[in-house]
Amino acid sequence: MSNASSASPASSASEKKPAAQTNRNFGGLIAILIAIVIGVLVGVFYGRQMWLASGEVVHYRDQLEKTFDQKEEFAKEAEAEAEAATDADQRERLLQRAERLRSHKPIIQERIEEIEALEAKAEKDKDSAAFQFAGIFAILTEFVGDIFLQVLKLLVIPLVVTSMICGITSLGDIRKIGRMGGWTIGYYVLTMAVAVFIGIALVTVIEPGKQADDTFSYVKPSVQDKEGTGIVETLLNVFRGREGDDGGGMFPSNIFQAATNTNVLALIVFAIIFGGALTTVGEKGATAIAFFEGANEAVMKMVHLVMLFAPVGIYGLVAWNIAKNGGGEAFYEEIRKLGWYVATVLIGLSLHVVFLCFLLTVLGRRNPFAYVLGILRALLTAMTTASSSATLPVTIECVEDNNGVSNRSASFVAPLGATVNMDGTALYEAVAVIFIAQSIGMQLPLAKLVVIFFTATLAAVGAAGIPEAGLVTMVIVLQAAGVPISGIGTILAIDWFLDRMRTTVNVCGDAIGCAIVDERVVKSEG
Repeated sequence: MSNASSASPASSASEKKPAAQTNRNFGGLIAILIAIVIGVLVGVFYGRQMWLASGEVVHYRDQLEKTFDQKEEFAKEAEAEAEAATDADQRERLLQRAERLRSHKPIIQERIEEIEALEAKAEKDKDSAAFQFAGIFAILTEFVGDIFLQVLKLLVIPLVVTSMICGITSLGDIRKIGRMGGWTIGYYVLTMAVAVFIGIALVTVIEPGKQADDTFSYVKPSVQDKEGTGIVETLLNVFRGREGDDGGGMFPSNIFQAATNTNVLALIVFAIIFGGALTTVGEKGATAIAFFEGANEAVMKMVHLVMLFAPVGIYGLVAWNIAKNGGGEAFYEEIRKLGWYVATVLIGLSLHVVFLCFLLTVLGRRNPFAYVLGILRALLTAMTTASSSATLPVTIECVEDNNGVSNRSASFVAPLGATVNMDGTALYEAVAVIFIAQSIGMQLPLAKLVVIFFTATLAAVGAAGIPEAGLVTMVIVLQAAGVPISGIGTILAIDWFLDRMRTTVNVCGDAIGCAIVDERVVKSEG
């Protein structure tokens, strides 16, 4: 069993990097920052032309038409609830809600006519050189962003499997996993609970829902389909998967199907058990351990190669996400309508990062400024991809190469964190649910706030590390608090932006957890 420990590549992470490598890392970071700035400028000032030329405006018009019909649907539901209500105040509130929903319809119809006029103008200009250039430019911008994101996702499965197996086998004595696992899970539970508390406190004090404008809110069918899903069912599905899904859950019946579905949690569990088994078969396991260590090194080399092209891909993701949502003018309009809500979420996420840095200083014995600078590339990647899982290869690279965290810690804590540690998502869900209640004039007593605290924490664990997963689990929190699911449409227009912010905090929490576990477990063992 000792050969598993001696063969580990972990020691190389703590060695001092040559000046040339440091300069390359710094140069890559500067290139990414420049790419983000260029992407923002292109999206803000040229995004509207790209939006029109690419045909995305048609999708927006279709959504407006669906929103128009949905307003009437929700108004009728509110009236039906009012007829069944026994409380006079609740009946009056529901009738006022139905009246308010119907008052939105003329405004939506006016917007539809404006968009139809834009489509007509675009149809006239479609043969012009400027219009055709905008269309081609939009296609290429979307293409480079998609390719970068897909390549990162391509590396997630092999990286998770090889890094987790290497992390487990490097422990030597399999009993050591208990201490590392205890610190890791304890850290995740603590930080998610604190994140939810911060969110509830802020949204209760600021009350952003009283200034909300939900005129153009639209609830996606995928969100409506989740209505009726309970917190117990969701947590059980984390273990067993959904019925008929052979690759779902923590213990899937088909591990290859799990890999196909990017079920990272199942792969982590399999890798932990498989790695532990390798440490118990003596010399026969040494060859397999050496294979996975070599494979892990090869995958990390591929990550380095991908990051050479990161600035181009990140530019594409930033520019296209602004453009496909209508450009800078549309983004400003959404910020104006939901400004207090956006501010509440961003303040909460910022305060939570301060708390994480405090833990890093006290428990990890690290300089938080230097450490965050070392993981900045991972944070920027998370901001542009909106996926903890897609960012995982960059996260491991940054904590090991830039911050000297051992491979033993990084390969165990980071993949697990990308799957279950969702600090930003937990905070966001708590803020969003109370915001929605405020926007419809619904008062939440202390008991409901306590329910939100626990359900938001637990539901975040069930959220996969993929874009907009928080919206799905938010339905659970809404139902637990008794808040109408229709209110979720209020926040959808700006969710694509806040999704990136909360994912960045998720990744920051994962990276800081690596340093804390490394200090408290790996270094303490000598």
